Amino acid sequence: MGHTSLRISANTGIVMGSTLFALASSAFLYLLPPSPIDRNLLRGTFYFLEGHAYQIPVKFLDGELGAARLYEDDKLLGPANSERQEIATKGGGRFQLFRDNKSFFGPVLLFSTSDNTDPNTNGRKYHLR
Repeated sequence: MGHTSLRISANTGIVMGSTLFALASSAFLYLLPPSPIDRNLLRGTFYFLEGHAYQIPVKFLDGELGAARLYEDDKLLGPANSERQEIATKGGGRFQLFRDNKSFFGPVLLFSTSDNTDPNTNGRKYHLR
């Protein structure tokens, strides 16, 4: 009686191993609880305007424009509703939120960071509440 040997090529082994790894990883990720989405976190590129001023379109805003508060990590920034020129020249966390129907078709945040650094590279998170 003869017996047959099952030989698997190296490429087939790699494909099978990769597939098993992908399935196991997917099963593990499926078991993790979903993380809540922070709608107040500002995401995307902060566009440099002038001086210390940056702007970003705001996707989610609960409440009135004038009542919004801006946080750098957990630190409240302000004064709120500052003039554009003051934000650019003095900075220091000043900001204003306004409707822009020309460029972004919605609310836009014009602001400066607490220490007048670039918000794209300073490693801090900005929340609008």
